[in-house]
Amino acid sequence: MNQPQRTPVEYLGSLPSGWFVLDVMREKQRGWNWTALLVDVDPDDLKTYECDFPALFYVHPKDYRPGPRKARQGWFRIPGKFRSRDNACDALDAMMATRH
Repeated sequence: MNQPQRTPVEYLGSLPSGWFVLDVMREKQRGWNWTALLVDVDPDDLKTYECDFPALFYVHPKDYRPGPRKARQGWFRIPGKFRSRDNACDALDAMMATRH
């Protein structure tokens, strides 16, 4: 059986307008650098779009009903060094608030 080809998720150079944050996580297991997983659709509607991993991890298998449109996703490196996830999320929120 043929496995579908998965395209690697790209790193985004800047925060795109209209994209949503799915999750914030450390770049490496131990470190102060954080990245955010972004998608171009509302996370509540992600179940109705064709999506690939890692975004597909955030959709319950029972609810997944992919439509004709494919959701785009990307990683964004949060500038700065943060000890906690909360601090990284706060910095990302501040960045998103200033871009609108």
